[in-house]
Amino acid sequence: MALLKFICNECKTVYEELTSADTRPPCPECGSPNIQRYYQGKCYFGGGVAGGSECNKSSCSSCSGCAS
Repeated sequence: MALLKFICNECKTVYEELTSADTRPPCPECGSPNIQRYYQGKCYFGGGVAGGSECNKSSCSSCSGCAS
């Protein structure tokens, strides 16, 4: 279990939940299941972002590591 941050695509509420990585908890404000993981700043997964390299902000369309 991890403390993960989510954003609601309906009401734009940003919230954190203690949950597993494959669970998508509904929005606590509006109850919508239309949510996604929210990344802010630099994210490192196993030493790098999306394939093991540092984020250089030049390949954002193919990167799944951060939302910049």
